Amino acid sequence: MDLPIETVRLSGGPLSYQVVGEGRPVVAFHASGGPRAGALAQAVAAGHRLYMPVTPGFDGTPFHSHTGGMRPLAATMAEFLRTVVGARCDAMGQSFGGWLALWLAVDHPDLLDQMVLLCPAGLREGGKGGLPQDPAEVRRRLYAHPDRAPAEWRSADEMAANRRASAAHTGDVAFDADLAAALPSVKARTLVVMGTRDEVIPVETGLLLKRHIPLSHLTYVYDAAHAIDIDQPQRTTRIVRAFLDKGPAFIVKDAAA
Repeated sequence: MDLPIETVRLSGGPLSYQVVGEGRPVVAFHASGGPRAGALAQAVAAGHRLYMPVTPGFDGTPFHSHTGGMRPLAATMAEFLRTVVGARCDAMGQSFGGWLALWLAVDHPDLLDQMVLLCPAGLREGGKGGLPQDPAEVRRRLYAHPDRAPAEWRSADEMAANRRASAAHTGDVAFDADLAAALPSVKARTLVVMGTRDEVIPVETGLLLKRHIPLSHLTYVYDAAHAIDIDQPQRTTRIVRAFLDKGPAFIVKDAAA
């Protein structure tokens, strides 16, 4: 999707975002590689008003004055939701974005009804998984089917800058113990989606989330690595759309059929 970039002035600085579609609002938080409006975003936007904020520091945007960690970053996004969306909404976060969505759900429960976590980062017990430094090994871990990966439009320098932005927010923490302890307080109905071939986020993460988030579903996308929406776009889209559209009536078996 080729969408215009809009900007809102928040208390900590400007925040860029894209918006598309009509219907119940959904906010999508991007992975550490940076914003990417692919097939999943298009499918969600077909039935929802989709907001896609750019995390401060990514894609050349400025860091905010009071951003330093995932929890303060969630406060920034809460301000974005109150200022721009102006209503309760659903959230969708992939990897780094899933970590961000979780803190938003913990600290700002008044803003979210439902939450989709796609291979969420921040809860890698024992430091398992993660991404290496070697670009070839990164690609191998991201995709079970690298031939399906879209062409990268960012330069090597831009991708490196996004990695530095991610590290600035996360502190390269593998396991966020404070977040893990707060999971039972999450009130949003939550769908956790993991790839069966994901080497970046270990299987224990999905089990931990399912065990501690009260209203949660856990499902796996077969033959998908970390970039599940690229490896298996149809399967991933079907599950996510069914959850967002059906709400309390969602059943994993029916959605995965």
